[in-house]
Amino acid sequence: MSSGEFLKEYTIPLLAEEGLPLVVLKMMDDKNKICPFVTSDGCKVYQDRPWSCRMYPVFPSSSGEEGFIIKEGDSCLGCKEEKLWTIEGWKKDQGIDIYDKMNESYEEITLHDYFLKGNKLDPEKSKMLYMACYDLDEFKRFLFETRFFDVYDVEKGIIERVREDEEELLSFGYKWVRFNLFGEDTLRLKDKVFDKILQAKRKE
Repeated sequence: MSSGEFLKEYTIPLLAEEGLPLVVLKMMDDKNKICPFVTSDGCKVYQDRPWSCRMYPVFPSSSGEEGFIIKEGDSCLGCKEEKLWTIEGWKKDQGIDIYDKMNESYEEITLHDYFLKGNKLDPEKSKMLYMACYDLDEFKRFLFETRFFDVYDVEKGIIERVREDEEELLSFGYKWVRFNLFGEDTLRLKDKVFDKILQAKRKE
């Protein structure tokens, strides 16, 4: 399933006041509104579960605690025995590092001074951010099926990593968004004259 197909079938698109596109998981249409991937046998996408599922039962409000206990009978099917965990130990066991890294990069965009100063995204910029941050298959097609790399000065090694690695693709998407939305020096243009003009404007 492509990222576009997944977004269409399993998520609900939202638009924040600042024009920031957001998506939330579409729950089942029953009285309990359960996750569509949870069955009586457990999670169908456990290996690819998102940050919130990996962090359960740890939440930001308890991040200052030294440790916690998961008791047998907890609602999480992965919690089968009573065990004392440190917060860092749990995060390492659940493979949280890459999720935290990507979330931090995402927050650098959504909590940017640009928005704190009252600026809003127009529809075209909202679509651009949505594609680069959520619809990675579409973003990849945009990069490799247009003249993108004829316009932007990107090293061949980076291009190949972006082509082969989805984490590299998402990180590159964040850089492209920051270049276009905020005028930051995260990418360079092949047109050296125009690039120098942009660099000069950023220093003003």
